[in-house]
Amino acid sequence: MNFTIKTLWNSTLIGGDRFVQLSLSSTLDKNHLLIEIQAPFFNDSSPSGPAGPFANLWDYEVVELFFLSSSTNHYIELEFSPHGHYLVLLLTDQRQVLKYMLNITDYRVEHQSPDQWYGQASVPRAHFPAHINLFNAYAIHGHGEKRIYEALYPAPMESIKPDFHRLELFQPLAFENLLDIGDKD
Repeated sequence: MNFTIKTLWNSTLIGGDRFVQLSLSSTLDKNHLLIEIQAPFFNDSSPSGPAGPFANLWDYEVVELFFLSSSTNHYIELEFSPHGHYLVLLLTDQRQVLKYMLNITDYRVEHQSPDQWYGQASVPRAHFPAHINLFNAYAIHGHGEKRIYEALYPAPMESIKPDFHRLELFQPLAFENLLDIGDKD
């Protein structure tokens, strides 16, 4: 499954042709979701710690994917930076954290050019809530007043501020074509 982020958080089209592209697939045994990210590199400051899990990664240049079960309102938030950092959270309702800093054993980053990066992650099925059926994705870069928020499925233009936890904006995803939707959270 392939997706391209072409809008800002408020439905404004992104100018030019520097879009975040996402590809979702699974391992042959369907035990891991494979995520591939092809994204513009804005060379924002990197997190101060070593590559790997990093708290508050949303404060940096990052691509985020959210997978939601509408039957339970449980969802997973996956964040990936162009510097090899990631953050995995399991939440319920809006922003109620159930699990924080889950580990991913395989996240790799390549800088294919000075202004482009590629990331590939393998996320275990066990991290995902059961019955995933909705999805959204975002990209964030820049600092302060120049901070840019992009969204695959954006909020309406009249929205006041970006909020990536607006679950009503998530759109259908045939997750069962990727991994077993599961019966247990």
